[in-house]
Amino acid sequence: MILSSSSRTYLHGSLLSHTTSPAQNLPFDVLSEIFKYLPNLYLVKEIEAEVVSPKTGPYILCPAKYPWSITRICSAWRAAAIYEPRLWSRVHLEVGQRQPSPGKVELLQVYLGRSRNCALSVSLHCTWIERAKDNALLSLLFTTVDRWQFLSLHVLAKSLPLFHDLGPFPMLETLHLYVAHQAKTPPLTNVNHIFQHAARLHTIRYRHSDDRSVFVMPLDQLKVYQGPTSSIPPELGCEWISNLHWCAFAANGQQPDWPSTEVTAPHMREFSIQERIQPMNTTAILNILTLPSLEILRVKASGRFHLCDAICRLLERSMCILTELCLDIPDLTAQYMDAILEQTPHVVKLRITGKKLLPDFSERWIYDPQTHASNPCILQQLEILDLGRCTFTPSAEIALLQMIQSRWEVPGKTTTREYFAGPAANSIVRLCTFQVPYKFQRTKRSQKKILRLWKEQGLDIQFGPGSQNRL
Repeated sequence: MILSSSSRTYLHGSLLSHTTSPAQNLPFDVLSEIFKYLPNLYLVKEIEAEVVSPKTGPYILCPAKYPWSITRICSAWRAAAIYEPRLWSRVHLEVGQRQPSPGKVELLQVYLGRSRNCALSVSLHCTWIERAKDNALLSLLFTTVDRWQFLSLHVLAKSLPLFHDLGPFPMLETLHLYVAHQAKTPPLTNVNHIFQHAARLHTIRYRHSDDRSVFVMPLDQLKVYQGPTSSIPPELGCEWISNLHWCAFAANGQQPDWPSTEVTAPHMREFSIQERIQPMNTTAILNILTLPSLEILRVKASGRFHLCDAICRLLERSMCILTELCLDIPDLTAQYMDAILEQTPHVVKLRITGKKLLPDFSERWIYDPQTHASNPCILQQLEILDLGRCTFTPSAEIALLQMIQSRWEVPGKTTTREYFAGPAANSIVRLCTFQVPYKFQRTKRSQKKILRLWKEQGLDIQFGPGSQNRL
């Protein structure tokens, strides 16, 4: 029997329609194990984004979206999804000033019920300013406060009283805060004791560096802190910094009333500080710190007033092996910059922000193998150089390209491995990545030609991002 082409197409489609997907035949325990890790996949991608905008993430009160959509694949998937509580452990809510509908309240009740006794990751964007018990969504959510492990709280300053009666937080480990104020530069507000009793809290991040909200927290048990100095109660001092592994300060208030005694943080590997208002704040903080394990240092300030000396003293005291250095100091001159770079011979990644840099800024960076033994250049292990936020004088642009040429091009009869053998062989490490301002895309034709040639040879050249980038 010979079938026509239309009959063959119909028969093929009929067979496919009765073929089940391999995913639908997975055993129940395998499906449950897969669903167990889905919330972590979402959380890892969005955990940093929530510091920028807590409104990102899956909105759990929409039945058409994750994780509700998984329960509509087939009966086996539905049973496995309802059985696995970790699939329902990510709670993202937006509570506005209107009363929620009964349908949303019912969805939240079902959602929290399916999470059973599992630890919760809560993202709450709240503009409700009346009593918590008058809002059904908040009333339901607050009954699970003893299961909160991660909390991203985006809240109006007027809404903070809603949380005063909460606690303790026995399982809370990570806290992201953004308190929205109506004033552009908010004054110091009342001291908040909301998170005072959180025995397992080890990470605190504030989204806004100008936030003046003061929170009393168990700072002595923290491992990670990112936030303004004004949020720290003065009576707590600075001894708690010694326990940190990662720290990012925003010096946004008056000079902190901390004792002048040195604080040693033996486990801190990354330290960032940005100066928001008072120039002396950054210097005062740097002068009390000793960071022997420091690997990454980022400093952003409005001026170099006493700052370069404070950075040099910090590096001398710490005797650390710094591998990444970021300096966002607009009026940083070559003299001050070289004084800092001499203290950091192991830097692999360097990012500098400066205005109207002169030709002498890169004079000591040029590698000359003939004079290197007697007069070595600095930054001998530099691989990544980011100058995308700098502005240069015309002569400084030429000097910059000469410096890059000395760290990239190899003479004709010499191999790359021999020419750039590293400091151990009385040489340097070859540059890998070079970032320049957008202006270099509109520079002279001869300079664009050499940049294009280096890029073809393998040098990773990036343009920008200019003044839009921040520490």
